[in-house]
Amino acid sequence: MRNVLLRVALLAVVLLSFRMWMGNTPAQAAGGDPQKGKAVYVRNCMLCHGHQGLGNGPVGKTINPPAVDFTSAASKKKTDVELLAPIENGRPPTAMVGWKGQLSDAEIQEVLACVKSLRQ
Repeated sequence: MRNVLLRVALLAVVLLSFRMWMGNTPAQAAGGDPQKGKAVYVRNCMLCHGHQGLGNGPVGKTINPPAVDFTSAASKKKTDVELLAPIENGRPPTAMVGWKGQLSDAEIQEVLACVKSLRQ
């Protein structure tokens, strides 16, 4: 019985890890509209990340570490889950604040879609 429970738990971890690695968790499945996200991005993100997501906004150039460049090779490799986490929770101890609770879930998904569109 113990072996069966261990195998089931291990399978659950593997499946969850695979879904997260693929960026296909339920939170990301809904997606967002990059056009709507652009308005939210301009209001809340552009000062640091810049108009085109290069991390060169007026504030983004002055903070340490500097704001993330969404067009960089490293950023382009990130999954939806990896992009979503700092949008929701911030990146302590950096200047990146979390927006969960300040933006609706729909707005967060729209910002995610906008950020993904900037990477292209």
